[in-house]
Amino acid sequence: MWTNILPILENHTHFIITAHVNPDCDALGSELALAELLRTRNKQVTIINSDPTPVAFRFLDPQNHINRFSAKKHTRLIKNAEVIVVLDASGGWSRLGPVGSALEKAGGVKLCIDHHPDPTDFVNLAVVDTQASATAELIFDLVQTMGGVVSPQMAQALYAAIVTDTGSFRFPKTSPRTHQIAAQLLAAGADPLYIYSQIYEQNSLGAVRLRGHVLASIKTAARGQIAYYTLTKQTLNNYGVKTSELDGFASLGQQIGGVRVTLFCMEASGGRVKISLRSDGSVAVNDVAQAYGGGGHPSAAGALVDGTLDDVLAAVLKKITARIQTQK
Repeated sequence: MWTNILPILENHTHFIITAHVNPDCDALGSELALAELLRTRNKQVTIINSDPTPVAFRFLDPQNHINRFSAKKHTRLIKNAEVIVVLDASGGWSRLGPVGSALEKAGGVKLCIDHHPDPTDFVNLAVVDTQASATAELIFDLVQTMGGVVSPQMAQALYAAIVTDTGSFRFPKTSPRTHQIAAQLLAAGADPLYIYSQIYEQNSLGAVRLRGHVLASIKTAARGQIAYYTLTKQTLNNYGVKTSELDGFASLGQQIGGVRVTLFCMEASGGRVKISLRSDGSVAVNDVAQAYGGGGHPSAAGALVDGTLDDVLAAVLKKITARIQTQK
């Protein structure tokens, strides 16, 4: 699996690692683990993302290795990079946000490591395993392949990535291999109680109250098979909550019995709407996201869509309803 990529990792010095917009824990944990692995090989590594690290995941990066993209600060660094590694984001440079435009124009070898079933023709080489529960599984395998040592900090990052991307080991791609990796990460120093507390028990009061507001606004369609809800920028501001505090909001509708698909639409900047789709596994939602230039997994996907909140909601809801009727 790693035959073609290993020489590139071993024979170059200057690396940039990046991931998709609105980075989740799998993207962040994988970035931090890969960066640590490369640094043990005396490589110069910089992690650059378009969006800030969500509050719930900042504990993974106590030394602030993850940088938010700044054209002024990072243009020269990107120009001089020998290798660019895209993690947890297939489908094209647009998935990366502003940093993607800069990286697309850069020289150097471009790699992708991912577990999403999206195209990888935008890079030179890719390692994709759609059966992996998380990109972190692939990074763990790479560490072992390269004879690396999993430090407690790396174990923490990879374990948190796997826990979140598997929905605490409940999503369909959770496999015996997933649990075997998790066991090795625990043995290497991952602290499950601390990880759970940092991710799920450090919400601001405003975020908790906003969650209640959103729960109260949930509507259903298709005889209760679809749950949907929206969030405006004004409501977000009223509660004093940042978008980086919204982890888990996309899945709230899945708590309702009989719901097969949840649609969460949130106003974004630039006249766009962020759509998040979740499924119980009986309906594939990644095709819906791909129709709007997004992507993801059959059970969890998303996209940024041009339009008003009401118009986007109506259009996507229509597509989901049609999809449910064909996947009974």
